[in-house]
Amino acid sequence: MAKSNKFLSLLETYQSRFQQAGFLKGDVFKFNDNFKSDESYKALQPDVKDIIDEYIDSGLHIRVVGVEQDPEHIVIAQDHTGGRIVGKVSIPCCLGKPESFGDNLAPIPDEVRRDDKVTIKPEEVEPVKFHDEDEEVVEESAKEAPYTQQYL
Repeated sequence: MAKSNKFLSLLETYQSRFQQAGFLKGDVFKFNDNFKSDESYKALQPDVKDIIDEYIDSGLHIRVVGVEQDPEHIVIAQDHTGGRIVGKVSIPCCLGKPESFGDNLAPIPDEVRRDDKVTIKPEEVEPVKFHDEDEEVVEESAKEAPYTQQYL
């Protein structure tokens, strides 16, 4: 019985994507190529236009964080990965479309990646000197004795 309940909720999740046209909360938003020539963009306030330009220039994903009562407007915000959503702005829906990645998650933006000096292939390492040649070396018998006997 429990398996059928899990299946139904999973099925409902996939069906909601295809039954509801338009945007869903959590979608990655992609602006159209010529969105700046649209009349609805020209009608926006200058500070909203600046915020949109900052979002695009940052290279991070832009997500839909809310669908308003008015079907013509959505709320978008910048996704700083890890569930951090920053700066909400309401814009007309006609400026872009949801970006689809199929069943996969959205790819990691290049701005978030960092250069690691991790080498997968083994490299030869120079031997390490543990003592100088001038210092006295500990006797071999002391090395072989158990740790507690050295101090008794």
